[in-house]
Amino acid sequence: MARIYLVTSYKGGVGKSTVSANIANKLAKLGKKVLLCDLDFDLGTLDLLLGCEDRMLFDICDAVYGRADAESCTVKLGADKNLAFLGAPYRCNDETDPEYFASRIKELAKDYDYAILDTPGGNTVTLQAARLCSDEAIVVATQNPASIRGAEKTADSLAEAGISSRLVINCFDAQSAENSSRAGILSMIDSTKTPLLGVIPYDRTMMFAQEKGVLSDGDTFISSQAFENVVSRMEAALTHKRPVPVLYKVRGIRRKKVLTK
Repeated sequence: MARIYLVTSYKGGVGKSTVSANIANKLAKLGKKVLLCDLDFDLGTLDLLLGCEDRMLFDICDAVYGRADAESCTVKLGADKNLAFLGAPYRCNDETDPEYFASRIKELAKDYDYAILDTPGGNTVTLQAARLCSDEAIVVATQNPASIRGAEKTADSLAEAGISSRLVINCFDAQSAENSSRAGILSMIDSTKTPLLGVIPYDRTMMFAQEKGVLSDGDTFISSQAFENVVSRMEAALTHKRPVPVLYKVRGIRRKKVLTK
């Protein structure tokens, strides 16, 4: 069975889809079979980030409710086709039962190593379904105070549901943390009360690349190494190996400076 990760935060606009897509891509490049699901039924955008919007004939609801077979519904991506994508519907007219939806996601994911579930902001029905089938949650936050509060509430809610969470700090601006104009890494861990999984630096190149359906990969993107670190730390937790530091080889961040804030 796949290890299922829920990527979430009650606060919208923190980059959950960006984090989901890039984690899934890095896992696939390691040779892992990955199922990436877009559960944002209001405004799913993962197909745009992946550059496959013109290849989607069916969506995740078609797969869940049996209107088409799972193979036809998934879009295979990457040189080795290790990344399978189930997109969100343009409009969902089905009455979503969280328990049934969760059971179907587990069934669809059974032949994969990992499943990454990208969810919308707020406590939606699809988030409830994702909670029921996930092994662990990745809570995404930026240095924005509202985002930090949202991450704290999200982690608390997940803990009540019996799901452990780890924090990914997205779009991290090291300079603002150094001069104390925005929250630093340690203060965000304290505020959210959530163990740290990774820190993704602000990457202007990636922001423009996403508009063309290109993910963070290679030396052009300062965020690429950070996403590799996240995936390495996810793998280490499962194999009980020593994890790499969150800022291992990440360019442009003075580790000692940001970790004292």
